[in-house]
Amino acid sequence: MKKIILFFASICLLFGASKDEAELKKMIGQMVMVGFSHSSANDSWTDQLVLDANLGRIGGVMLLSRNISTKNELVKLTKKLSSSKAKHKLLIAIDEEGGKISRFINKDGFKHFPSAYEVGSKMNLKEANAIYKDMADQLKSLGINMNFAPVVDVYNPNSSIIGQKDRAFSKNPDEVIAYSSEFIKAFDKANVKTVLKHFPGHGNAIKDTHKEKTVVDNYDFEELKPYFELIKRDEADFVMVAHVYVPKLDDKNPAVLSKHIVSDILKDRFKFKGAVISDDLLMKGLGELSIEQKVIKAINAGVDIVLVSEYFLNNSNSIKIVNDAILNAVNKGKISKERIKDAYTRILRSKKGL
Repeated sequence: MKKIILFFASICLLFGASKDEAELKKMIGQMVMVGFSHSSANDSWTDQLVLDANLGRIGGVMLLSRNISTKNELVKLTKKLSSSKAKHKLLIAIDEEGGKISRFINKDGFKHFPSAYEVGSKMNLKEANAIYKDMADQLKSLGINMNFAPVVDVYNPNSSIIGQKDRAFSKNPDEVIAYSSEFIKAFDKANVKTVLKHFPGHGNAIKDTHKEKTVVDNYDFEELKPYFELIKRDEADFVMVAHVYVPKLDDKNPAVLSKHIVSDILKDRFKFKGAVISDDLLMKGLGELSIEQKVIKAINAGVDIVLVSEYFLNNSNSIKIVNDAILNAVNKGKISKERIKDAYTRILRSKKGL
């Protein structure tokens, strides 16, 4: 009799453990956003992405220029991706800032919009809102439900990646706040999620984190003001963290891997309750760390969604690599279950309404 009781007890423990792990995997999957290469809804890899979403392995995808051929094909692609039967809506994201930062450049059938700097320097707030209403409506009509914008960095003409590409509204933080707020309001009406970037401020970065390690020695604390104010107004659902090194804030880690910058400042001091997204973890600004190391360090810093721009990676696929890295780290005690639960809660809160 005792053996029978022990047998059933072990079976219950086994099923309990399996249920717990399934729940953990579901939460981890929401933390993964991935890029891919094809542009057709009929591509077998689109089916695979839908399957990944159905099985809870991803919470979002990002679109790049390579994913866009024609307007009709893009609509078919996003419709296929959004057909996922996953419990939570799949984020379908794009970089559409206007000006030089648009995935629709040199493609027919799409509306094109002025840069943030042109809007901030030549248009009033009412005109800006109208511009961004058109932008949001276009994305909505294309089946896109998240925009990696607005840029709330402060304008510096010496910045090769921000100022010289006219990506910031103004050198005045208060004007950045005002124009960013109009951007967000227009997108909220269209029910397209916005993402403030690049925390804690990329405007004074002279180098480009896509290409190399970027240290911001001339960091100005005024660069934090737009984030603080927009969060205080409850206008921030998502915030993207940069790969810049800011010695005044953390003299060892890039922002995206810094617990002090992501958790202590953004989440605790600024009381940000939404989801934090990493910039693309494959950018060269993070150095020679493995993708697994980047993912674990980013999550422990407080990042909730890890962004990887390539589907195929290291003779495998990034979805499997990232999911396995997070799960293994939790099982080995390198990431706490509480951190995963917190990320999951924040992601669902930010996705609300989609």
